[in-house]
Amino acid sequence: MPTVKLPRLTCLALLTVLVPGLRAADQPAPRAPAPVSVSSLNYANTPREELMRLEGGANNLNPTTPALQPLAKPQRYVFMPGDLYEADVDFGEICRRLAVALAKKGYINATDDQDRVIAPQEVDLILRIHGGEREWRNPTVRTDQLTWRDGLAARPRGRTLTTLGGSVAWENRAGGNDAALGAAAANENAPGFGFGSSPATPAGGNPLNAGSALTLSATGSVAGEYQTTRDFYLIVVDAFSYAEVRQKGRDAKRLWTTFIAAPRQPGQKFSAMLDPMLRMATPYFGESTAGLQMFNDARATVNLGELQILESDVKMPEKK
Repeated sequence: MPTVKLPRLTCLALLTVLVPGLRAADQPAPRAPAPVSVSSLNYANTPREELMRLEGGANNLNPTTPALQPLAKPQRYVFMPGDLYEADVDFGEICRRLAVALAKKGYINATDDQDRVIAPQEVDLILRIHGGEREWRNPTVRTDQLTWRDGLAARPRGRTLTTLGGSVAWENRAGGNDAALGAAAANENAPGFGFGSSPATPAGGNPLNAGSALTLSATGSVAGEYQTTRDFYLIVVDAFSYAEVRQKGRDAKRLWTTFIAAPRQPGQKFSAMLDPMLRMATPYFGESTAGLQMFNDARATVNLGELQILESDVKMPEKK
């Protein structure tokens, strides 16, 4: 059987030739862009009342990307691992990609290629990085318990009630057992209910952050609020004063936090979403946002580059 050369044959056209009856309608529809959300608060430069107002603000779906405003004076930092979860890239690779985004805002990595700190006396910040895939519910920054001792989820103070799927009852951001969380919220609103020395929600906060997040349908559309705990890809940057951490250790207070998240989609890898997540978050590092900034438009897509169809010798099937 001779070999037939077919110039620039597309994959779909080739399948149509080889599999009679196959139509374009039989092909799976392209999936909607994966949503990326950003929540950020600058604790050092924002009064407490303003922090609470911003955190509880209305969410913004596909907002206009803010103009990039680099720092008036660049700040030098070193990375520190925080809570790390399963991912198909290691901590070093996360930091390498994150450093590129941070540099656009004026945050400069103070280490060299061998991870040696250059001029440690000039380092301004420690950036503690949490990242990977884990269950979460409401991807917003926290407004309480902001010391170094608190990781991605706040550590309980005083007498605790119970744990719900690995999360303390009042850490509604992290989620866990959603049915138990709902019961806890109902109990919390009952007269005389309390958690001892630790309240279920911060003063002025909203139980379960009602209305402060957005729901994603299977197609990636957005409406309402997050109602359930689900698998998220997370990148969270906590900024601390380098000098204060050296002086106060676990009691050092964070300066700002930027929380970047994307619900995991079937067949999607953390490494593929890492760049879109960082691209969306770049203008917000060290800034404060009102509500959750969510992107499910083309800005949150994974750019795989231009598809090129190359000429190839294709052997046609023999007739029977």
